[in-house]
Amino acid sequence: MYRLGIDLGSSYTKGVLVDSANRMVAFHCVKTGYDFRKASEKIVSYFAENHEIEYPAYTSGYGREQIDVPFVSNSELISLAKAVYEIYQRPCSIIDIGGQDTKFIQVNARGQVDKFKMNRKCAAGTGSFLEEIAFRLDVTPEEFTEFAKNATQEVKINSYCTVFAISEIIGMIKNGATLPNIIIGIYNSIILRSIELSLVEDHLVITGGLPAMHPTIISLFKERYPDSDSPEHSQFLAAYGCVLLNNPKAEK
Repeated sequence: MYRLGIDLGSSYTKGVLVDSANRMVAFHCVKTGYDFRKASEKIVSYFAENHEIEYPAYTSGYGREQIDVPFVSNSELISLAKAVYEIYQRPCSIIDIGGQDTKFIQVNARGQVDKFKMNRKCAAGTGSFLEEIAFRLDVTPEEFTEFAKNATQEVKINSYCTVFAISEIIGMIKNGATLPNIIIGIYNSIILRSIELSLVEDHLVITGGLPAMHPTIISLFKERYPDSDSPEHSQFLAAYGCVLLNNPKAEK
């Protein structure tokens, strides 16, 4: 029997299968689209095809109650903090960059949330910000990463608003700025929007779908904060934390 955690986010819905020893054993991610129930059904069906699932499922995220199987809903912030503490077993700061928001979470020595903040300036610095720019430039996430490797200097992006940022970038292209340099500027813009949420004073853990798809962001974070990293499958950690919150004692 396996337990199922689902993080129903605004852009993507993530599912993780957890065994009796509280280990993540399988992952699946789908675009959320306009129907949270349909997205959650895809996750459940994917895992149920080859695994026996023990219900209720454990959910978090914007659509955490939009699911047709028995479930227990959980705070996304507390779930994410629980999963990160499970991995690191130490106080830390978390910057989670999602589709519609960026979160800063301070985790104490007991694995509890001491404080948190979320971005309040439109969608700047989030996944949707980068997706809209990528769409306008006709560049895939993989191409973003490749272009960034050829950057020679950063072109600073000043605009907070996605619409204005795109106009600013188009103007830079017209004035001769290279795409690699612009992309580094976009990445650094996202980082600046993230770190302005709160002062980072201890180990920094970078999570979320955006860093997972754009590893250059993690490298740029490390340049600013040497004591930082991003765990594998970081976009699934809120889903994983849901299971841990409700099943604290793993079988040995």
